[in-house]
Amino acid sequence: MKNQSAQAKKMRYTKSQSLLQLALVIAIVVVANLVLNPFFFRIDLTKEKRFSLGDASKKLAEKVTEPLYIKVFLEGEFPAGFKRLSKSSKEMLDEFAAYSHGNIQYEFIDPFLDANAKKTEDIIVELGNKGIQPTNVQIKKEDEFAQKIIIPGALAYYKGVEYPMNFLKSQFGQDPEEVINSSIELLEYEIANTLRKATQEKTKKIAIIEDHGELGRWEMAEAQAMLSQFYEVERLPLSIQVPQRLNDFAGIIIAKPTKEISEFDKFKIDQYIMNGGKVLWLIESQLAEIDSLQNENIFVSTTYPTHVDDMLFKYGIRINANIIQDLQCNGIPILSGLKDGVPQQKLLPWPFYPVAPGAENNSIVKGIEPVWFQFASSIDTLANPDIKKTVLFQSSPYSRVLAAPARVDLNTARLDLQPEMFRRNSNGNFIMGVLLEGKFISNFRYRFDASKTPDMPFKDFVENNKMIVISDGDVIRNQVKKSTGEVFPLGYDRYTRETFGNKKLIQNCIDYLCDDSGIIEIRSKEIKLRLLDKGKVKKERNFWTMINIGLPIALILLFGFINKWIRKRKYAA
Repeated sequence: MKNQSAQAKKMRYTKSQSLLQLALVIAIVVVANLVLNPFFFRIDLTKEKRFSLGDASKKLAEKVTEPLYIKVFLEGEFPAGFKRLSKSSKEMLDEFAAYSHGNIQYEFIDPFLDANAKKTEDIIVELGNKGIQPTNVQIKKEDEFAQKIIIPGALAYYKGVEYPMNFLKSQFGQDPEEVINSSIELLEYEIANTLRKATQEKTKKIAIIEDHGELGRWEMAEAQAMLSQFYEVERLPLSIQVPQRLNDFAGIIIAKPTKEISEFDKFKIDQYIMNGGKVLWLIESQLAEIDSLQNENIFVSTTYPTHVDDMLFKYGIRINANIIQDLQCNGIPILSGLKDGVPQQKLLPWPFYPVAPGAENNSIVKGIEPVWFQFASSIDTLANPDIKKTVLFQSSPYSRVLAAPARVDLNTARLDLQPEMFRRNSNGNFIMGVLLEGKFISNFRYRFDASKTPDMPFKDFVENNKMIVISDGDVIRNQVKKSTGEVFPLGYDRYTRETFGNKKLIQNCIDYLCDDSGIIEIRSKEIKLRLLDKGKVKKERNFWTMINIGLPIALILLFGFINKWIRKRKYAA
């Protein structure tokens, strides 16, 4: 009896101790929550910090002072890759919502739920008009494959304005798994850029230079409208400006000059660079236009008399007097015959229109669609240790150059061009776009006479600056339908109905050069793709299925057995 009484007393003591410990843990949790409630922090244990927002993203989320509602169209039955994209989108939106103090709200919907074929088509057209691009994927149902339209994007609503977001970032020739991974890497940038559009106050100015035969207002209407979302954009006749006037602008765009740039105008640009100004050069070497083939099947290119070669040479590059041909190219419509008296056309590859993906590991071109070039020239980078050269675009290995004066023949499109024809005389991979960063020396360093112009300040170098040079002015030109004046989107070819990455390229170039918020650096974020070995998965599927199902059950049974044995020994008489 005495032993039973002692044992009961011991059990009551143990029980009270357990209750006291539980109460203490609850009290600590409550106190910790009260103490830490004013402070906000999140812990990301992933190696790539995939759930951690950059400082620029956090600041943009904090700028959302009113409810911002996001409708995401990634709900429904998807292939595994799009499920991963949907999940990652939700996780990223959770992060933005947390830093917006609850002002960012979202929901995931299936836009095609209970929709018939006609309504589905209407929804696709409606969302397409708003700037959201659908995609067609193949899914397996039992033993059959079916096509499914997916809208991998979202619409954001803020202060009565809609902002489209496209989450799928396809690249030329990329594996589908890599496309999904690239899209997940750029989710933060896509959302942050939308918040930037919605909340940013325009404080910086961009100048589009005029007076030297550059592209006109209508040819740059799309680029100017796009840049106007973030900057104050002004067309600036350079010849009537004093050199100091350029310093009012964060960046300038020189888009396809076709006439001579005078020495004084070159001096203005040079001194603008020496004072830290940023330049996007879109310079063509050869006068070659597709319109020249309307009346004749052949023309010979001539060299544009811009006379900026000495400046670019001083800054570290040379645009060669040639035209690139590339098997990886866009097409053009060619007259193929008559049918019932009506001319018939068909699209044929046009090697003078290279289509090039951007460099993989550069924030300017990462994740954008391939860019469409027209009659581009090759660029040489020169030995200059003070200037870092980063190649943004190259032609494919199956490309060659035609030295100026280049003969452009419409019948080239009708030829059966083979890779061997291009690799015979060249090694391909010609540079068409390059980023220059570092110390720049003035082109007028030993030519400027301060005694003759004492009121004009002069700098002979800048310690740290950057510029971008692209050897094709048409990269920034949108097509215009002359009969109606209709302006087509930048990067869209009205003949092939293909959309290229030109628009995003121009925005990224200007952001990299002029925007100091750090948003462009978000594009550098990398998430490693850790794919399973599909062959091994198929071979060992049953084994690992049994392990995943049986091992947890076995561990629970083992734990229960050990716990029972310990308790039996502890409380045994």
